[in-house]
Amino acid sequence: MAKSTEKPSPKTRFSVGVIRLIRVAAALLSVAIIGIAAVGIWFMVEVDRPVHPGSKPIDLIVPYGTSARGIVGLIQGAGLEVNERLFLGYAVLRGVQTELMAGVYEIEPAISTRGLVERLSRRDENQTEFRILEGWTVQQILEALSRQAELRFDLQPAIDKPAVLAKVLGMEAGHPEGWLYPDVFVVKKGTAASDLLKRSAAIQSAMLSREWDKRAQGLPYRSLYEALIVASIVEKETQYPGDREKVAAVFTNRLHAGMPLQADPTVIYGLGKDFNGDITKKHLKQDTPYNTYTRKTLPPTPISNPGPRAVRAALNPADSRALYFVARGDGSSEFSDSLREHNLAVDRYIKKIASQGAGR
Repeated sequence: MAKSTEKPSPKTRFSVGVIRLIRVAAALLSVAIIGIAAVGIWFMVEVDRPVHPGSKPIDLIVPYGTSARGIVGLIQGAGLEVNERLFLGYAVLRGVQTELMAGVYEIEPAISTRGLVERLSRRDENQTEFRILEGWTVQQILEALSRQAELRFDLQPAIDKPAVLAKVLGMEAGHPEGWLYPDVFVVKKGTAASDLLKRSAAIQSAMLSREWDKRAQGLPYRSLYEALIVASIVEKETQYPGDREKVAAVFTNRLHAGMPLQADPTVIYGLGKDFNGDITKKHLKQDTPYNTYTRKTLPPTPISNPGPRAVRAALNPADSRALYFVARGDGSSEFSDSLREHNLAVDRYIKKIASQGAGR
């Protein structure tokens, strides 16, 4: 029989093409699946790989407002071997890329990328937190620590003995006031209060040394400790962030001029438990080592634990000749170069605050 010369129909050719296309697509899909599986396996292995090459825990400090990428930079700057894409990818996978929080974190050698993300997003159930507020006194810190049920309070014998507490914390200073770094400390549940405060003191000491090296010229401080004392007063005197450098300038100007600081918070600190919440003229005349109305010298110790912003202000005050300031009633202050201007400002704002109080 002779061979057929009949050509395949268009329909047949179309079917063959579709089959070939399906086969190619299937092959590509298989390759893609294998590739995705390989990436997934790599991801899961890498996310659990230890990233701390050292043998000792380190403190990771994440400031407020730091972005996720900024946090990766801080982690890498601390010496941890973290892959940025892996870290951010896992954070996205967990849905916490916008929930990585500021604070002070203790990072142990065995931690992984997964552990870092869980800790920084406060998903680590083995951790708890303790907040030291800027401007808190040591007494306030100890009282708050004693109420934190998830920490072990081992400082009861030193709670009313500053010198004993300083010794327990390994401080060279005889008084611990001012030497504790205020922030949110994220620690393992059951951590001893003394260990937390030792870390806080180490961070504060390192921060103070860094800022002291960057201080402005011509300051009236004879030592870093005197700068710390002024920073602790600036911390207590300011509510509005933009006033810190201006308040610091008032105090440095007064020190240069040999004038008393006349800072109410120092008087309050000196009164201790005798202060009932309302400062009076009698209090201002009651002489104690901390009364900066009756004495021209600095207080013998800081009066609070200042944060980095207050320390920077004390070491880099505003370019100002102001010698006085008064609260405006909205958290900010009015600054004056002369006593006459100051008295006018006092009359204006005290009357304003009084009228607002009467209208309530």
